[in-house]
Amino acid sequence: MNSSREEQAMLSDAIRIREEVRVDCGGNEIRGAVQAGFERGRRRSRQGRLGNGTLAGLAAAAVVAFILFFIPMIHDLAPQSAAPAETAGWGALENILRLYPFDTEAPALDSAIRHGYIQQVNQSASSGDYRITLDAVTADENKIIFLYTAHTAAGQEIYSVNSARIKNLSTGDNLDSEGQIGGHDVRKGSEKNRVYYGRGVIRLDRNQPFPEQLEADFQIASVDPGKLKDPKTGKNAAEMNYSPRLKVSFKLDPKFKEQQTVTVKPEADFMLEGIQMTLKQVELSPLMTRVVMGIKNGSENTWPNKQKIFIAMGGNEIQSVTRAGTAFIRKSSGSVTDEGFEEGYGSNLLDHPESMNLILKTGEGTNIKDITVPILP
Repeated sequence: MNSSREEQAMLSDAIRIREEVRVDCGGNEIRGAVQAGFERGRRRSRQGRLGNGTLAGLAAAAVVAFILFFIPMIHDLAPQSAAPAETAGWGALENILRLYPFDTEAPALDSAIRHGYIQQVNQSASSGDYRITLDAVTADENKIIFLYTAHTAAGQEIYSVNSARIKNLSTGDNLDSEGQIGGHDVRKGSEKNRVYYGRGVIRLDRNQPFPEQLEADFQIASVDPGKLKDPKTGKNAAEMNYSPRLKVSFKLDPKFKEQQTVTVKPEADFMLEGIQMTLKQVELSPLMTRVVMGIKNGSENTWPNKQKIFIAMGGNEIQSVTRAGTAFIRKSSGSVTDEGFEEGYGSNLLDHPESMNLILKTGEGTNIKDITVPILP
């Protein structure tokens, strides 16, 4: 194994994530299965991961999580994509809409808000010069997305929300974080650096009981006025000030466990870097799309081939066509597994897609091309 090249590939893929952010029949049956799964979830409510990856997969996921978690401010990043023409009215969450172009979770949030699949929390915790407000959450059995606003008093400017985590109070365990992004509100004039908006993601294990009573736990990092403009800010620990841990307890709305994850198996074949691949499995839920690809021929399922394909795939996205228009949903994570490759995306499944395609972007410069693989034909 060429570990140096492997690490470079993982890092390259993670940076792209940060900076950006064969079936001709059976479509009706697949869509029917998706809808039936949702209906079973709704009836259940009224009445009352895939396999582990190799060390390479874990390392790739860790790199992605590390980079997303430690982005202090979004204004230095390139947008992922422009908001679609029919972006939902975000109402009281309008300030957080600024994160939209940078956020791989934006299509899922927009779809959730459009369909009322959101829980307004609006609870705050304060200590001294610092205040945090948990604005809203949305969830399904795979993840929790939470939105928050941080404030500091005059005399300090927010560098970042140093950490944001959520504890399951029934078990006492912190849930797994997939990272966070955030930024200042440019509309606040001279006070803009004292207000900071953020979004965090928590990964859930749907094989475990759905969490109910939770505690969001934050820490705000701040600096003296004017320090944010210094490019060295953040490298000298002595310049940083930190709030105490600020905690907000809340009960997760039970409506979020109504929607079950539906698994489809497209078994769609395609060629990539001269190697025959198969889109083996796709898991669909309101906030998450998980894609599993494999090398079709067992004799070609070697580490060099996996490495070659991993490097070739960059900027992948899902094209989801709905009556409201077409959404392009960016990749948020990726890893190498024993069987091939696993990638995580957001979702707009609540918009009832009429078709979904996985778009694999390969090549560089004038050689860039798209490979389209049907998920829901």
